[in-house]
Amino acid sequence: MYPHITYNKENGLAYIAFSGNEIEKSIESEDELFVEDIDKNGELVGIEILSVRRLQRKFAEFSSSTEEHISPEMIPAYIIPFVVSHQKIC
Repeated sequence: MYPHITYNKENGLAYIAFSGNEIEKSIESEDELFVEDIDKNGELVGIEILSVRRLQRKFAEFSSSTEEHISPEMIPAYIIPFVVSHQKIC
């Protein structure tokens, strides 16, 4: 069932799969925090988070919160704006 979330605590990586489609290309974000996996139709297959810890810090900065403790289970909530703005990549 999608989305499917995996988290590698040892390496600090996470992946959110939105489908089981074959990946045609991968696009790294400018801030080197995410990698978008795209299928042949330009649909988003999944997003790899290259550093959960860095995402936590960025979210804390964005929300003006002094608390940096964000559990990995909450990652999808923090990247929803990112996902919505990149639903179809051409």
